[in-house]
Amino acid sequence: MKDNLIQFRMKSESTKSMPEQEISLIQEIRELLSEFHCNYPLVTKKAILLRIDQLTDELIFNKH
Repeated sequence: MKDNLIQFRMKSESTKSMPEQEISLIQEIRELLSEFHCNYPLVTKKAILLRIDQLTDELIFNKH
């Protein structure tokens, strides 16, 4: 972790066994995380975090 940023890396072999829906959810979460670091107003950052939370819940519930 450098400059308080977490670098997320996806294992190449793990994507082969993942369904397409899970991959798209993870990609959207990653895009939102990169947007979060932009200089947006607080209300926009809260909206981004809310959407990340929703996508994470969807990803977790799809696993069960």
